[in-house]
Amino acid sequence: MKINKIFLLAAMALTGMGFASCSDDDNFEPGKPAGSNNVYFVDEASQVLELTATSFTITMGRADAGSALSVPLTQVQVDPVFTVPATAEFAAGQTETEVTIQISAEAVPFTNYQLRLAIPEEYTSPYKVNEKGYVPEMNVNIMKEDYKPFQKGTYYSQFNDAEVHNNVLEYSEMQKTYRVKVVDEAMEHTFTFTIDANNKIHINEKQIYQGWDYSDEYGGVYAMQADDKESFYDESDGDKTYIFGFKYALPKAGLSFTNSAYDYFVVEE
Repeated sequence: MKINKIFLLAAMALTGMGFASCSDDDNFEPGKPAGSNNVYFVDEASQVLELTATSFTITMGRADAGSALSVPLTQVQVDPVFTVPATAEFAAGQTETEVTIQISAEAVPFTNYQLRLAIPEEYTSPYKVNEKGYVPEMNVNIMKEDYKPFQKGTYYSQFNDAEVHNNVLEYSEMQKTYRVKVVDEAMEHTFTFTIDANNKIHINEKQIYQGWDYSDEYGGVYAMQADDKESFYDESDGDKTYIFGFKYALPKAGLSFTNSAYDYFVVEE
């Protein structure tokens, strides 16, 4: 009997809540139903364009490749330098389509411009993750730059015990700056530098992530230009070599490695 009383009180409480929530003043409007097409953005990565670029493309996909489909593009936050089409068009039987976005000649080089687009809910399945794991919104940065391949060579890192062949050193005529991009199993980092009249190298970045963490507790490993090891460009032994003096630290933990080391970029003729 005691149990029945508890259930009765609970039922009365729920019923009371239901009556309390209903009134003539409520303006309830049901949301739009989610669609069966499950349209999504395939490209969610930021892009870097050449200075002369007037447009670029993004790729969109859908789960249902049946009839032709026109999908509106919602401009959540779009910089004025972009011109975005009103819709993305899928032909019958097509699972992916490219959308061309125009970028103005007024876009300032080496400046990030935000592009944030969304797909209306009725064209997506927001409660169902599609097989590729993509979501119905993209938020990326687009930038123009003039870095070009300058020299090809091998990158050596004493600290990371890495030797990366066929590496490309890039150069920006506009900024008079070199850029190193190293991608290897042992390390992964990017940094820029200038060379003065005395062949001294000046690295622009204060900290350069090495692409790996020491531990969850201590965080990532970072390189910084060393004070006790000179960075310079050298041709004295017949090879064209860029020499970088680095020291290393764990900023998250507030710790530094005791020894500094050299990285080298040796040009292949």
